[in-house]
Amino acid sequence: MKSWDPFRDLLTIQDRMNKLFETVLTGPVSMDDQAEGLGTWRPVAEVVETAENYEIHCELAGLEREQVDVKLDGQVLLVQGERRRDEEVDAWTYHQLERPYGRFSRRFELPEGTDLDQIRAGLDDGVLHITLPKLPEAQTRAIELEVGTSRDH
Repeated sequence: MKSWDPFRDLLTIQDRMNKLFETVLTGPVSMDDQAEGLGTWRPVAEVVETAENYEIHCELAGLEREQVDVKLDGQVLLVQGERRRDEEVDAWTYHQLERPYGRFSRRFELPEGTDLDQIRAGLDDGVLHITLPKLPEAQTRAIELEVGTSRDH
């Protein structure tokens, strides 16, 4: 008989809370995605903004370039693919399985002012980097302050 391990219970609770927050923050997989067979897991992502670009970084550890599709549909960027287990692992006995497998899908609504013709994407060390340049009129620019001028300007 196994002895009770309170730390294992805490890890289980933490895992459930993480999944709950992921669902709340990223939204559930839509019924359309499920009908298409997409979205059985969601890679974690960061979306950041600089003065010239928006950037999206998705963790896709273990995937090759050929396993990932990045598509643009209007103002929506779709990242999808599939992580498969090796066939030989069916004979293994798992004691802990935490990496998700299967199809994945992430959708990102692009803000107005994104230069859709200049989007670049690359996969480096298991992280998908997508650069979304801003159109010149949407870029932030600094305004130089003049010192010692009157208020008439």
